[in-house]
Amino acid sequence: MKTGSRPMLAGCTLSLALLGAAAIRPIRAESSVSAHSVVDDWPEPSRVQARAMIDKYGNPNRRDESSLSWFGLFGGKRTVIYRAQPGQLDIEQAVLYHVPAEKVSALTRFDPRITVKRRESEMSVRTDSVTTNLLTLNLAHEIASGFKSVAAALAFRDKQTRLAAAGKSSRYRDGLLFEQARKAFPAHSSCPAA
Repeated sequence: MKTGSRPMLAGCTLSLALLGAAAIRPIRAESSVSAHSVVDDWPEPSRVQARAMIDKYGNPNRRDESSLSWFGLFGGKRTVIYRAQPGQLDIEQAVLYHVPAEKVSALTRFDPRITVKRRESEMSVRTDSVTTNLLTLNLAHEIASGFKSVAAALAFRDKQTRLAAAGKSSRYRDGLLFEQARKAFPAHSSCPAA
């Protein structure tokens, strides 16, 4: 290791400490029973979604009686499944994203389920599925970046929804198609690759 890289590693350690490194450590395997048991008395749609996420992505990084949270899935900041009653929206995905002030109202017109926290540089959406969230976040990025108008994004979303119902896949529904902001993680960008 080069001597000059020590400050960079110290910055990474500081970043992890600021992010709450304990919160992003994987939960030990023996607590998987607890992760599943947390959702045993949840309403069926939320319980099914939560168990599918645990089975596919492992134990959540954080859990309590009303939510399970994973950090870094799908290239985003966090994915949360909430204990929700049938018909309520139970999956939230958040990304670090700088939404220009003049674009916030356009995002609200596009989809009122989008939440923008400009102070935290965060954009999130809460719907009933991960794929719908990813599609919505990708289109929100295109609106915020000026690539699509609200009308064009709505038409594109409708087309993507019809294609998904017909069993077709789409990169818009598979993951984020943009880079997250890095401002919320000041030393993150200087961390050496693992």
